[in-house]
Amino acid sequence: MKNYLTIIALCAVSISAFAQMNNRPGGKGYTSIKAGDLARHLHVIASDSMEGRETSMPGQKRAARYIADHFKLLGLKPVGDNGTFFQHFDVILTAVDPAGSFLTIDNTKHAWGDEYFTTSQVESTFTSNAVFLGYADSRIDASYNDRISGRIAISLLGTREQLSDTSARARMMRMFTLRRDDGIFGQLIIADADGPQSFGFLSERFAGMMRGNMSRADVPPSGRRRGQSGVRAYISSSIGEALLSRVGASLSDIRERAARDSVFTPVFLDDVTITIANAVSKEVRQTENVLGYLEGSDPKLKEEIVALTAHYDHDGIRSDGTIFYGADDDGSGTVTILELAEAFTLNEEAPSRSMLFMTVSGEEKGLLGSGFYADHPVFPLEKTTANLNIDMIGRIGSAYMPANDSMYVYVIGSDKISTDLDRLLRQANDETVKLKLDYTYNDNNDPNRFYYRSDHYNFAKNGVPVVFFFTGTHPDYHRPTDTPDKILYERMALIGRLVYSTAWKVATLPEGLAKDVSLSK
Repeated sequence: MKNYLTIIALCAVSISAFAQMNNRPGGKGYTSIKAGDLARHLHVIASDSMEGRETSMPGQKRAARYIADHFKLLGLKPVGDNGTFFQHFDVILTAVDPAGSFLTIDNTKHAWGDEYFTTSQVESTFTSNAVFLGYADSRIDASYNDRISGRIAISLLGTREQLSDTSARARMMRMFTLRRDDGIFGQLIIADADGPQSFGFLSERFAGMMRGNMSRADVPPSGRRRGQSGVRAYISSSIGEALLSRVGASLSDIRERAARDSVFTPVFLDDVTITIANAVSKEVRQTENVLGYLEGSDPKLKEEIVALTAHYDHDGIRSDGTIFYGADDDGSGTVTILELAEAFTLNEEAPSRSMLFMTVSGEEKGLLGSGFYADHPVFPLEKTTANLNIDMIGRIGSAYMPANDSMYVYVIGSDKISTDLDRLLRQANDETVKLKLDYTYNDNNDPNRFYYRSDHYNFAKNGVPVVFFFTGTHPDYHRPTDTPDKILYERMALIGRLVYSTAWKVATLPEGLAKDVSLSK
């Protein structure tokens, strides 16, 4: 009899626990977020047919339709334009026109892409002599200013300070750290002869930028910042070597001097005439955010929105057919939104507040889609309780690679507007997946500034509490090698369950989130 009663008691506990689980974030919806489903979706989103999902291009349109079809299948309400799942907006594509662009050194003409390319979308042609100025941060004696003014500046990639830093971030920053000297009309930056800063590598890394710069057509262009009116071009090390040979110097000699000397002595090319011609084209194109809506169950609270977002665009396809698959960036976030939408629809009852599942376009072009939504919200931002944004959660970031540790997630912004949101996030994690919540990039002084670099920021700057879920950059970041076969789907499912649990807590909170942190913090 005792054993029989024990069995009955255990069954009662199990039934009770099961019932509780289905009424908590750990219920039916929670357990539906699975690695296999994420992988199935991602092998479509990051497939050849999507052609890298570049904003406004055919592959992005196909991805938008795939997402919308999934939302429709789930029974989400279309809240986009004219009863569709799409919120359309126009973008202006400003791109270098290779046919009208060239670099001439004396009588030798280089076509765009032939050992040189530009990243500036500025219509300009100018001819001048040149001057070597060391690294971007090389100090130049003021006595040379008049002689330097008006010349084309030639510099080595990066800064002296970065020479001793071999980290992935330092390698990345070498490509973007440039001279800003007054009076210089143009810049030539010499690529390395080989390695991750070689001309070929830079051509690949800047492929998206070289295809053009996009801006929203509904936003007037801002004035160019000081020092950006000229044209910036990257040249091969062989061109740099040939130029220096005119004055009896070599690249190795210049690098040694620039690294050694606290004040660099400019090397003037008085007998060399360089022309940089940069032609530009402009085209208006259309793109779209994809929105699906699940109405809340509380008659009053359903007027408030919890927005779950990820960007589904990436860097597209090069003219040679090379595809930038963007499996992690941000296919991983996109397919997690698809799973989250399904998870919330599987529960017997919707949460108190309404849910907006939104994949946005144009993130890679400057947070364009989320910016358009913030300026033209379907639901008032003052009624948007929180935004949970997912961008790159499929891989192990560089900092965790040495230990091969995947049981973490970076969380950014969760305490910057509402400490309530951070508290709910921590509670959700403790009750479910128990990942390490890494706040490294949440530091206001973090040089990566990731808080400002993904779509949550367009909500945050309008006073909406946010959490940005992220697992860090890696060697395949913005490269064609960011492919679905390298994704950690089981870990992605854990992060998806954490996002789900956090969103559930926010969406069922009786009083909403207190905004108790100054936006200027």
